[in-house]
Amino acid sequence: MVKTEWRKEVKMKYRNQMQIFIVGGGEIGKSLAVHLARDGYRITIIDREESVIDSMSNTVDVIGFQGNGASYAVLKDVGANEADIFISVTDSDELNILSCLTAHMLGAKHTIARIRDVDYAKQNRFYKDKLGLSMIINPEMATAMEIYRLLRFPLATRVEVFARGRAELVEMTVGDESPLNAKSLIEINKNMGINLLICAVVREEKAFVPKGNTVIQSGDVLYLKGAAEEFRKSFKKLKLPVKPLQSVMIAGGGRISYYLAEVLHRQGAKVTLIEKRRELAKEISAAISGAAVMCDDALAYFDSMSKSDIANTDAFIAMTENDEYNLIAAMYAESQGINKVVSRINAKSRLKVMKAGSRICTISREDVAADRILGYSRSLLNAEDNDAVESLYRLMDGKIEFIEFKIDQKDKNLNIPLKDLRLKRNILLGCIIRDGKTIIPRGDDMLMPGDTALVATINWQIVRLEDIFAE
Repeated sequence: MVKTEWRKEVKMKYRNQMQIFIVGGGEIGKSLAVHLARDGYRITIIDREESVIDSMSNTVDVIGFQGNGASYAVLKDVGANEADIFISVTDSDELNILSCLTAHMLGAKHTIARIRDVDYAKQNRFYKDKLGLSMIINPEMATAMEIYRLLRFPLATRVEVFARGRAELVEMTVGDESPLNAKSLIEINKNMGINLLICAVVREEKAFVPKGNTVIQSGDVLYLKGAAEEFRKSFKKLKLPVKPLQSVMIAGGGRISYYLAEVLHRQGAKVTLIEKRRELAKEISAAISGAAVMCDDALAYFDSMSKSDIANTDAFIAMTENDEYNLIAAMYAESQGINKVVSRINAKSRLKVMKAGSRICTISREDVAADRILGYSRSLLNAEDNDAVESLYRLMDGKIEFIEFKIDQKDKNLNIPLKDLRLKRNILLGCIIRDGKTIIPRGDDMLMPGDTALVATINWQIVRLEDIFAE
C-alpha cells in the first residue's frame, strides 16, 4: 500500500505534465508508447494509417492523430511546439529527419530520429549540430554493437555499458556445471575472490535483489555489475570461458551483418559471411574487404565444413530475415559445439528457444532501438526535474531497472557510511564510479559529490537518487 501511494505521488508530481510526441506507430513506436504511457507521461501518436491510430488508441493510454508527421500544419495543430521530447521512428529516414527538424523549429525541446541509411548515419554530427537533433538511432548499428558486446563473453545473454564504458552489466544464466551453482553470495564473495556484484536474480520468472545468504541455483538468471576490466579477470578466476574472438561466422547479409562484420574485422577477428543471394553477396564482398563472403545457404555451408573448422569457430550469428530459419541454424550451430550463438528475431515474433538450458541468445532490432530510445528519453525527462539520470536500462518488461545517477552537492545522504543508511526493499546500490575508478560498495563506502552511482531496482520506478533510501 505504501509503495502504491508513493508511486502515484511521483507520477502526479513529475510526469503527467510532460508531453511526448511519437511519429510512426510501428513496432518501435508502439513499444515506446506502451512503456512511456505506463510511466505516466502524456503521449501523442501520429501516423498516416487510420488503422494504426485506432489500434494504438484502443490498447494504450495515448492520444492518436492521423496525418503526416512531417507536415508543419499537422505538427502545429497537434501542439508539437510544447513537446518535451519529439520522436520520429517511421520507416523513412527522410521523413524522420524532416519531422524532427520541423518540430525543432516549432519549439520542441528534444528531438530523436531513427536513421538507418549508411550514408545518412555517417552525418550524425551534422544532424545534431545543424538540425538540432538530440539523438540519432540507427537500429542496425545499435543491434550490431549489442551483438559485439555479447560475443565478448560466451556465457553472457546481455551486456550493457554504463559510465562511458567504465562499468558493465552482464546477464548470464547459471548452468548445472557452473562454479556459482549451489553457492551463497557470502561464499562467492569470500572464497572466489571476484570483484563483481550480483545485483539481481531472476528465478522462475520472478526477480529479486539477493542477500548474503541467498544460494544461487541452476537456472537462475544473474545480473552482475562491475568495472569493465574486472569481468574478464573474474570470469577467469571462476574458470568461465573468456576466449578472445578469433573466428566468427555470420548468416545473412543485411545491414546488421555489414556493421557487425566491420567492427569484428577491426578487432582482428576472422569473419566469414554467408549470403545465398548472389547480387547481395557481391555487394557485401565489395563493401567489406576484410570479410570472406560465401554465396551459399548457411546450413549447406555447415555441411561442407570440416570438424576442425567448426571447432575453430568461436561464434555463429544468424541474421537472415526469416526467424524460423535463424533459430534452426542457431540450434544446429549449438549442437556442433560452437560456444556463442546469436539468433535474430522480429520484435513481434512469438518464437522462443524451447530447449531447456539452451545457450542461444535471441536479439531483436526493434527491441534494441526501442530500449536505446527509451533509456535516453527517460534520462532527458528526469533531467527536466533536475534529476541527474545519465542512463537507464529496463529488463523483464520494465520490472527491473538499472539507473545511472550523477551525484551533486544537493543530493541527500552524502558522506555517510552505507552501513548507516537503509535502502528500500529490492533496491541495490551496485557500483560507485569515482575519479575514473569503479568501486563495488561495501559498508564503509560513502556517496560523494561528483560520483556516479549505478542503482538496480525491482518493481520500483525511481525518479531521483534520494528515492532509493527508506525513511
